[in-house]
Amino acid sequence: PIQWSEVYDHFGTNLNKGTIVHVWKDVTNVTEVVANGYNTLVNVGYVDKSWYLDNLDVAWAAVYSKDPCEGVPDELCPMVLGGHGEMWGETVDASDLEQTVWPRMAAIAERLWSPKDTTDADAALPRIEAFRCLLNSRGIAAAPVNNADAREGPPSPASCFEQRRALRF
Repeated sequence: PIQWSEVYDHFGTNLNKGTIVHVWKDVTNVTEVVANGYNTLVNVGYVDKSWYLDNLDVAWAAVYSKDPCEGVPDELCPMVLGGHGEMWGETVDASDLEQTVWPRMAAIAERLWSPKDTTDADAALPRIEAFRCLLNSRGIAAAPVNNADAREGPPSPASCFEQRRALRF
């Protein structure tokens, strides 16, 4: 079973070792959890590299720089099974869901699916921009990549057209 970090914080090592601890609170020490023999899923919420997509002022590059094994010794990192991005409903509705989630969710996905040493946001930028344009071409209202606020519109018209011409895709 997967349990929230509060369950681990309350029961500690009394939990069955088959339990996966979903660490979402910064008061739960990921290193302690894995050192005690528990697999984890990680997403600490309201911080400067948060994978909570309702943190509208957290830029995609900060999201990309989040290492799910940050502070965890290399030998214990395999117990960090991954993480995920959350979009809580208090700050979104049908009118702005897609541009709130995309392309930052793509940055989270690339980070989780890539080798640990894949951390260069500058190298990732063309991929994230191209993916955003691909989403737009498929009717998904993904926001521009480098917005200060996740939902802002593009700085100029035809941003994907200009990217396609530059990248020739």
